[in-house]
Amino acid sequence: MPGTPDPVLGSDALTFAVACAVGALVAAAPYGFRELLPRSRVVAVGGGLAYAVVCLGAWVGARLATDAFVAGMTADPLTALGWVLAGAIILGAQAAIPYYGYARWRLVVPLAALFAVTALILPPFLSVRGESDPLSLYVILFGPLSVAATALVGVTELAVRRFVFSR
Repeated sequence: MPGTPDPVLGSDALTFAVACAVGALVAAAPYGFRELLPRSRVVAVGGGLAYAVVCLGAWVGARLATDAFVAGMTADPLTALGWVLAGAIILGAQAAIPYYGYARWRLVVPLAALFAVTALILPPFLSVRGESDPLSLYVILFGPLSVAATALVGVTELAVRRFVFSR
């Protein structure tokens, strides 16, 4: 069907399975390093950068493997750089919020949100030749909404812990 993206890994099921596995790893990463957690800001920045590299690596890798960059991205390298930098900032924030919340207050709901967002954004990042570029859609719409939702569930969990379970 024209306009339907092709999964780089061969099938939608395999792509989704890989996305879920990566989501589980990034959501569980703070548990694995909890004894080594330095200051919460360091965890947030380092984890956010690592998450952005993983997600952008999936997006770039899929396009390099199939030579399927959107024409606008290859025509103007500065435009491509702008989208990648904007994506890095939003993706970094997407992981920094849950990592900071876990390192500072041991919040776990934002980590579940990070798993869900990762499982939802990696399949489009690992697909090529669709009608639009998933990175630009993520930067413009889905990324800011995901970051806001992750922050909201973190604040909600913190409020419930402080005001409901502290009694």
